[in-house]
Amino acid sequence: MISKSDIAPNFNLTGKVALITGAGRGIGRACALACAASGADIVLGVRDIVAAAELIAEIESLGRQVLPVKLDISRRTDVDASVVAAIARFGRIDILINNVGIAPENPAEDVTEKDFDLILEVNLKGTFFITFKEHSGHYSYICHNQ
Repeated sequence: MISKSDIAPNFNLTGKVALITGAGRGIGRACALACAASGADIVLGVRDIVAAAELIAEIESLGRQVLPVKLDISRRTDVDASVVAAIARFGRIDILINNVGIAPENPAEDVTEKDFDLILEVNLKGTFFITFKEHSGHYSYICHNQ
């Protein structure tokens, strides 16, 4: 398990609720832990809730509440359901960290129309809809795309 000193963020989010997309690994995971260590309750947007069990336990060990939600940002139904679940559980979303982003593995000259459509679906459409989904207040916004 981790401790607050292992993460060492230098900000206070006590009483805030943070929704983090792509929270299962990498930067999203680090953001979820940093926000929790700073006092925020976490809405953990992940594609596989079972695979996030260790992260959920780490957040709870920091004394924070965590709501894992199945979130494929390219699916509007997942976006809508995630925001509704967050508001039902916490009453609001104060912070949105849009961490999800994809890029093709092939060189630009080899990008197919299917590749390009998926990039737009995730990086633009998904980010747009989760950012502007109806919610109970205004939130701070952080975006990271690859």
